[in-house]
Amino acid sequence: MVSAEREAARTAAAAPSADVVPAPISAPVPSRVELAPADGSDAHLAEALATIACGAQELRERIGAGEPVTVVDVREAFEVLTGTLPNALCIPLAELPARWKELENIDEVVCYCATGERSLEAARLLRENGLFNATSLEGGITAWMEVGGTVARPAAARGASPGADKGSG
Repeated sequence: MVSAEREAARTAAAAPSADVVPAPISAPVPSRVELAPADGSDAHLAEALATIACGAQELRERIGAGEPVTVVDVREAFEVLTGTLPNALCIPLAELPARWKELENIDEVVCYCATGERSLEAARLLRENGLFNATSLEGGITAWMEVGGTVARPAAARGASPGADKGSG
């Protein structure tokens, strides 16, 4: 009798019950932010779906290997005085809507800020304007320094007079 009860309990446990709702299977959460095409067109689908974030270690390795990557600092001028990634172009996020065309002929742009939030906004803005190889440095300059990336101090922060390197005349 005991084995018959066990068999009945096992059969009942295996059968679906009207009271039991299976847990939904959730898709894995992506570790990187991806940009979907705004207009639904297939023309730029591959570019629009490209990963919009770049890791600090990845960027460090690519720059170290001599890959042609243009780095854009989108922080404010007072933040830039604390240091920038080497050879970075400085275009504050507030100025980017008016200055994005300065970057339109560059193959690959990596934007960065202090922690990665403003640079994500900058990369999105650039992509909306057709620069599909624009990405955001995850974690910003903070992450860059954590992986041992070097930081260059601007001439103004070293004591040079503003505009001294531009030549006056």
